[in-house]
Amino acid sequence: MDAKYKKLLWISIGLSLGIMLLVILFTFDEETLVALKNFDYRFLLIAFGLHLLAIVFWGIRILVLCRSLGYRVPLRHCINMAASGQLLAAITPSNIGGEPVRVHELYKAKVPLADSTAVVLVERLLEAVLLVLGVIIGMGAFSIVYRNGEIPAELITAAWIGTAFFVGILLVLILIMRKPETVKKWGLAILGLVTKKMKPARREKLEGDITGGIDQFYSTFRHFAGKEGRIGLFLGLLFSLAFWTCEYSIASVIMMGMGYEPHILLSIIFQLIIAVILMIPLTPGSTGIAELCYAGFYSLILPSSVIGLFVVLLRAILYYSNLVLGFIASFIIVKREAKNATVTLDDEN
Repeated sequence: MDAKYKKLLWISIGLSLGIMLLVILFTFDEETLVALKNFDYRFLLIAFGLHLLAIVFWGIRILVLCRSLGYRVPLRHCINMAASGQLLAAITPSNIGGEPVRVHELYKAKVPLADSTAVVLVERLLEAVLLVLGVIIGMGAFSIVYRNGEIPAELITAAWIGTAFFVGILLVLILIMRKPETVKKWGLAILGLVTKKMKPARREKLEGDITGGIDQFYSTFRHFAGKEGRIGLFLGLLFSLAFWTCEYSIASVIMMGMGYEPHILLSIIFQLIIAVILMIPLTPGSTGIAELCYAGFYSLILPSSVIGLFVVLLRAILYYSNLVLGFIASFIIVKREAKNATVTLDDEN
């Protein structure tokens, strides 16, 4: 990891630990010690198992999207790229760092760059569709139920801003997908700014690569409109739903381990709202903001004395385990690259 990402990593961890410490200090009392003593750690194992299962579902989603394009990428490779991307996502604003990793790993599995980019973008679009639908319903219900001042108005405002930001990104992506010539124009304009001193022959070659890549990119998206592509999209949507079901169940499992009702539906609404707030690129990996959001929202359904413990356990699963899993998966990639080894495809076994 280069110096830039190391700095982001330490900033991210520092913000997370600092805010969690503050939450614990402001909520700690004798009941906190009782809750810690009585916590059923079997539920923590179940929560971690759900998180691992979610990553597996993520890998399967990558696999079915690639299969719909005719590429036989191994499941173990898909799961590893999903896990490795979690490391960079955990230290970059809006969790966008994982996408370049997945594009790179698909390219290493002999998926052309344009198709790799299309698969990763389709992943994001599938998630965006689910989250936008869920968050609009969730925000509407949340604003009605808690409009009497039970939570700070600033949190609801931030949630609506996050919703608008997220919906805006989705609309921009949809517009981009409908205007290939505009994308070419933007791409060539940006290229012109950075290649002014380049030799004409070299510049022409780059222009050809860009226009050819964009054409291939849109050709791939047109493939998703075909029969096999639609099946891939449908399966991808199902595995996206499975992924988020696992992830959004973790908070309820931890509450059960603490001896409280799981509040499944309300917990999902909270996490949908938190998800869009965290899309606003304020801190590396949205750390600090995430801990405050979890503490603020879940204080509505949990006693204040256990909020600090709840946030620590939840972030241990959703954030710190991602750092560990990401390091392990990234080490596997680095080891492969050091040996100059290639990815063995399913049809090569």
